[in-house]
Amino acid sequence: MATPMRVRIFKQHQRFSSAHFTMYTDGTSERMHGHNYTMEASFHSTSEHLNTGILVPFDVLKTTLKKMCDRLHERVLMPSKSPYLTVAENGDNYEFTLNMEKMPRKFYSIPKEDVVLLPCDNVSCENMAYTTLHQLIDELPESIRKVTTKISLTMSEGPGSEVSVEASLDN
Repeated sequence: MATPMRVRIFKQHQRFSSAHFTMYTDGTSERMHGHNYTMEASFHSTSEHLNTGILVPFDVLKTTLKKMCDRLHERVLMPSKSPYLTVAENGDNYEFTLNMEKMPRKFYSIPKEDVVLLPCDNVSCENMAYTTLHQLIDELPESIRKVTTKISLTMSEGPGSEVSVEASLDN
């Protein structure tokens, strides 16, 4: 009989520091600020997928998660699909114009190398967790995806503030 199993990966290097701002439905937004984010992931499967006592190789999971954190570390995270934020390129910079109903228009010009454009409408912890989970699924080797039934990811922007999201994999 197959027994449910879960591999949880949370290492010290699964951290990154990034700047962002969140836009609110009341027509306001936060000022740009930063967080020291942490990320952990769990991979769910069953004992029938054990191969010489290993469900999924820890080293592959840790390396994949570290690379994902490294891409976000010391960057400004900006949404690429917001109706309130116009994104333009000007040479080596991205230019962002924020038009919120209850606030004066804001303009940012940031070197491209310092920006990560996220495929979402707002850089909230919820969207970051969702986006990162699906990026993780896409980056995992097929050998891990085929033995994994569900992946959970928790994104924390500081003590006491975290979001968990999960996705079932069709195997």
